[in-house]
Amino acid sequence: MATPEPRLDRLQQRQSARFQRMSLSSRPLPGGRCLLVSLPLGPAPFESVRGPLAIRRIVFSTVGANQIKCLRPRPFFGLPLLDIRRCADAAAIENTIRDAWRIRTRELRETGRLLKELHVDVGSIEGGSVLAFPLPGESPDARVLMHRIGEAILPSAGPLSGIPLESVSERTLEVSGSFDSGAELDCLIGARIEELRHDARVHESATRDRGLEIGEVSTADAPRIAQHSTARHQPKVLLVGSKVIEDAKLREALKRSGYRAATARSETEALVRLAAMTPDLVISQYGLGRSDGATFVQAIRALPGIERIPVVLLDEAAHAARREAARAVGAAGYLIIPPDKERFVSRLRSVVEKPGDRRFTRYPQRLAARLEGSTTPCLATQVGRGGIFVATDHDVDPHSAMHVEIKLPELGRALRFGGEVLYRSEVHGSHGRGLGLRFHEISSEDEASLIEYLAWLDSAR
Repeated sequence: MATPEPRLDRLQQRQSARFQRMSLSSRPLPGGRCLLVSLPLGPAPFESVRGPLAIRRIVFSTVGANQIKCLRPRPFFGLPLLDIRRCADAAAIENTIRDAWRIRTRELRETGRLLKELHVDVGSIEGGSVLAFPLPGESPDARVLMHRIGEAILPSAGPLSGIPLESVSERTLEVSGSFDSGAELDCLIGARIEELRHDARVHESATRDRGLEIGEVSTADAPRIAQHSTARHQPKVLLVGSKVIEDAKLREALKRSGYRAATARSETEALVRLAAMTPDLVISQYGLGRSDGATFVQAIRALPGIERIPVVLLDEAAHAARREAARAVGAAGYLIIPPDKERFVSRLRSVVEKPGDRRFTRYPQRLAARLEGSTTPCLATQVGRGGIFVATDHDVDPHSAMHVEIKLPELGRALRFGGEVLYRSEVHGSHGRGLGLRFHEISSEDEASLIEYLAWLDSAR
């Protein structure tokens, strides 16, 4: 049965009529209060740090009444929210996007110039929207990425290949004002890589000592392993905004409560993080420079596969208008920055575990799957950011976790993850009998690949 089209609220109706007058096609995103719009472009190329870039079409989502967020093609995702209230036609929207692209390109060129002055062999990827340079002595695939001079993103290839990092933020290295030469930058990056490798070895050794490595135990031990894994589950939280990130007491309270924290200093950086990870919770300061917490909540819902993630907004003082805006967009909470961080964090668990606060689009897709401990092949028939449905007759403990592998032929790779059994369907025929699994343990690299795959599925709908 086809999924019914979401009903348009009054704002969406006005926006849809506006885009229709501009001869632009639009459709509502499931579960969100925004529209997805396709904008055909003029023949003029975009000038990037690697030369002219020919783009025929840009897909963007609306954010609130007057802002848009560019989603596709990939190079434009990194642009900030753009205000289109003064745009009377499609050409004006295109010019607004081009102006933002020129500003981003100037920033990248300046960053590239500074790196070259330090004798760093820097180039660019993703249509000239990201700078990249190789690690000395490693393969060309082991490239460090930079959006700006103060932040380096470490490669998953090379020395970190095969190391399961807990979040994308672990590959992010703040280097603002920390180096005066390319050699010093290499040392900073090398030290961080060695730190990550050491932590991975310590974790692997501890896991082996507990006898929890899948390859060293029998199938009969799987329920015990799964129950232990479930007990060790650490929710992921994304901290957004410099005030939240630099709150040492908050971060310590989160760590003691078992949360794994990723960070983003701006809305744009947070949306880039969310293009490669799906946290259990987002904590953001309300003021985000040119944006605010309410528009940020809407921007999250415009991302492929996300219908709702709980977002708690923190403010320095009470503002009735901000509280109402947070309530209107469905934020999980609007609070004054709490003095008692331990109490605040203890209350977050109810937000994370509240049914319905985390909702994701389910994409019908038939993918070859394999369950750990079963020799019978099976199919994943639905996939999303939160988990998958596996059609199988395999008998498992409904309170256990399982290790699963699914193949993504379009990406030419397989993903492996630990899945917590949420429910078992007993409907027979047409692959109705099977397991609903929620992602429990997944590497940052596999999670990013999954989200890339879901974005491809979303664009093909």
